[in-house]
Amino acid sequence: MSNETKAANNAEDRIEWFGIDGLLCAIYVIEAFFIGYCIIHNVDIVVGRIVPYAVSLVTALVFLKYLREVFSFSRSKEKR
Repeated sequence: MSNETKAANNAEDRIEWFGIDGLLCAIYVIEAFFIGYCIIHNVDIVVGRIVPYAVSLVTALVFLKYLREVFSFSRSKEKR
């Protein structure tokens, strides 16, 4: 592997705090404070409805993406 390839790989692996990485970290912190506030102040609609449904939805979407990747991988093996 040449030095140019290593430099390109290192540049891709770095965290950019002013890019999407920083945005995701900021969203996580804001979401954690919001949910914590709702738990402390007993905001029932958020704690009892929105959070469980959102977690269930995200879990289902991640699982469906995983299944799609597994099936696409198995189909590519069958075509060979």
